Amino acid sequence: MSINRLFAAVLALLLLAAGCRSQREASRPVPPSPSVEETPGTVPHYTPRYYTANFTGSAEGYTANGQIRIQADSIVWLSASKVIELARARFTPDSVLIYVKVLNRSFQGTYMDVYKRFHYRTTFDELYQTLMSDDAEAQLAAIIGKFGVEVELHMDPMKEVEQLNFPIAIPARSNPL
Repeated sequence: MSINRLFAAVLALLLLAAGCRSQREASRPVPPSPSVEETPGTVPHYTPRYYTANFTGSAEGYTANGQIRIQADSIVWLSASKVIELARARFTPDSVLIYVKVLNRSFQGTYMDVYKRFHYRTTFDELYQTLMSDDAEAQLAAIIGKFGVEVELHMDPMKEVEQLNFPIAIPARSNPL
């Protein structure tokens, strides 16, 4: 298998959350935005909401496991691994950061740069809505199919947790995607 096919499979697993609009409205409402707790005479306290889920997928004969972490309305973080970590990606409302560790290749840019480089248009809001919908697994499999990659995907339901971290570091000598 050529490095381009391997890269396509890894990128497809990472971009499995690259967002598309649902053909139907999700039956479950999107979780509320982070809450602001306020008591009379005090400064409002911002309480972010965090969500996490695990996924397993196989594409082009390669299988990988991964984790999705979300800070509501702020960050979507993905990690794919198979024994060792293969790749990470972080999506914020205005930027995208992808690091394919096994190939030492990275991409940093905006959503317009994603479109110019990978010919796939998405936004942070679409990504967030897709991941938080009831049919996220089917939507994500359809997105990956658009890249011409056969994929089997299983995603656990999102669960709310108290706190998460979003680690991502790119070596200075990584090559661009």
